[in-house]
Amino acid sequence: MIFQAHKGVSCENPENTMPAFAAAAQQGYKIIELDVAVTKDLKFVLIHDSTINRTARCKNGKLIAKAIKISDITYCEALEYDFGIWFSKKFKGTKIPLFEEVLKFARENSLKLKIDNKYQNFTIEQRKAFFEILSPYQDVACLTCSSVEEIKSAVDTFPQMHFHYDGLVTVENLEKLSTILPKERLTVWLPHKNPNTSWVKVEFASEKLSDLVKKHASLGIWILSNISQLDEAKKLGADVIETNGQLKPNLNKTMEFIFLQKDGSEHLHF
Repeated sequence: MIFQAHKGVSCENPENTMPAFAAAAQQGYKIIELDVAVTKDLKFVLIHDSTINRTARCKNGKLIAKAIKISDITYCEALEYDFGIWFSKKFKGTKIPLFEEVLKFARENSLKLKIDNKYQNFTIEQRKAFFEILSPYQDVACLTCSSVEEIKSAVDTFPQMHFHYDGLVTVENLEKLSTILPKERLTVWLPHKNPNTSWVKVEFASEKLSDLVKKHASLGIWILSNISQLDEAKKLGADVIETNGQLKPNLNKTMEFIFLQKDGSEHLHF
């Protein structure tokens, strides 16, 4: 089973930042999920929200007074804000990372990057520029698509890329995907029913749905945070699981014991 770090090891580091990605590499995660956005001057950066306010602060650590969209400021202007101190003072001075910087980091550390489907909202000009950056990194970058049509349109551009699908899972859609991509180049994601996924509008992972997916693709299950959820994902045959970092790839018994005892809701079993 492969472990994927959601926005990096985001339970211990500010999300979508180099510290979170470095932690993922150090802790043995094989895939990092991340969110790409574009600035006013067509620079691709990593941030989840359309505004910077939740995950950025002024240099003095104070809240940013007005809502600022990342698309309304240049990359240089974005560098004027601190993207670490909101999480912890020890991350003071953390800058918003450039996507190209993270692509190089991933290749150097033998990591895969699962790019969230937000790129689907880019303009034609933005998408063209984004795809030009991606093209030399098909061994590293993987696009997440929310529709069969989106995958179909991207496959010709990226003939060597692995794709992720997080759209509606039906027999019809899976059969269509099978005609577009071989099984080894496709991961289909199902949400695990828990507080982290309470907002989703697609069907939750079940034995029936998981078996259906595995006929056509690798099975990914998100987002998990404890051992009991991991056990459920294993029983469903998950090939990949996504976590904010509470679950570690190389399950060190001491680390896991400390985490679970602090949480107080689970017990260890190996």
